[in-house]
Amino acid sequence: ATSIRFDYEVELSTVLEEAKAYYANILSPFGRRVTSTLELAGTMEIDMIAPAHGIIWRSHIKAITDAYSDWAVCKPKPKVLVIYDTQWDSTGEMARAILHGASQAGVEAILLHIRQSSLTRIATEVLDSAAVAIGSSNLNQGMMPMAGALLTYLKGLKPIGKAGFAFGSYGWGKGAPEAIDQWFRDMKWEVLLDPIKVKFRPKADDLAVCREAGVRLAEKALEIHKASVTSLE
Repeated sequence: ATSIRFDYEVELSTVLEEAKAYYANILSPFGRRVTSTLELAGTMEIDMIAPAHGIIWRSHIKAITDAYSDWAVCKPKPKVLVIYDTQWDSTGEMARAILHGASQAGVEAILLHIRQSSLTRIATEVLDSAAVAIGSSNLNQGMMPMAGALLTYLKGLKPIGKAGFAFGSYGWGKGAPEAIDQWFRDMKWEVLLDPIKVKFRPKADDLAVCREAGVRLAEKALEIHKASVTSLE
């Protein structure tokens, strides 16, 4: 919402970014309903859209309906997310190495520390991502509490069509990467690799494995994006 009323009174890119955040965090579970409603709307001549939330659309109706069409199917960009939580930065080192490997030409690669971001922002980034690595250090034979909160939140939003893998460090006991890996499988996201696990701080060889995993993540993001574009042609 803004202090003004109509879409032509606000910068379109700003409005679309806010609309994307709203869709990702509220409407994402209802993609099929959105698609069927847009198909019906496509048979009508629409002069105005006055939604229950947000501005009234009069000048950029095609822009918002096209965006909703993409968001309803989680249309992927060639985008990689590396999402993590960490206690003593061992998992953070792994995350940065994965990001380094994923920073390939033609790929947008984003690093997200769960407790330094927000569930809303992360869910918005996930909506149009193609490949995602999620990591957590081990705590009480499981993942960090906010990592668990994020995965619970995302599971309810039901984003589809992603690929990725789990990673993380551990000390006295294992559990976090394995739990995240199971989450990937429950979500029916494609699992690219077995969980990457490091005991205590990662060594040079461990970080090399992480960078290589990041390369694989970027390659998969490009592959998924290309397939989505081809399917629309």
